[in-house]
Amino acid sequence: MSAEASSHLPLLSRCSADVIQQFLHSVADDWCGRGAPRYQDYGKVWPITEWKDAVAAGRYLVMLAVGKGKSKGDVVSLLTSVGIEDGVVQAAATALEARRGDVLPALKSNSATIAQCHLRDFDWRVQLMMSSDKLANVRQPVASIDLSLDGHSGAEKIALELNKDELKQMIQSLENANRVVQQLK
Repeated sequence: MSAEASSHLPLLSRCSADVIQQFLHSVADDWCGRGAPRYQDYGKVWPITEWKDAVAAGRYLVMLAVGKGKSKGDVVSLLTSVGIEDGVVQAAATALEARRGDVLPALKSNSATIAQCHLRDFDWRVQLMMSSDKLANVRQPVASIDLSLDGHSGAEKIALELNKDELKQMIQSLENANRVVQQLK
């Protein structure tokens, strides 16, 4: 989420406590894939020219509170700092806290589907390269890795041949990716 979305937070000050709760629950439903907030439900709060910005502010607030793990106190401080009255701030913080359990798994799932495809299976073997067309005597170990990927366009197979240094670099990259995934859990 951008700094531009955070600049739209003051738009939320137009809501009453009941409306902000309903709106943030709609935004949370959107993150969970259950349908986005509808302008028809909030047309009395924001004109059509500000609707997109209001939704961006709501999405930013949900992402900040749930995705970034901000505490209820942090959310209250942020909303108070942009001039939202205390009753509305408390209602918003309560709604965000109530939906944390629904939204967090949806955000994790959403971030896990960043790639177009995923690894289904792999096979590996080590071979000793005895010679090549350039050199008569090489005697270098080579790892052959076959990756089976599933994606939107169907199954795909990729074959890799890596020398010792390339294999170490690939293993390091996979360990780094695993570390990031473990932090998301």
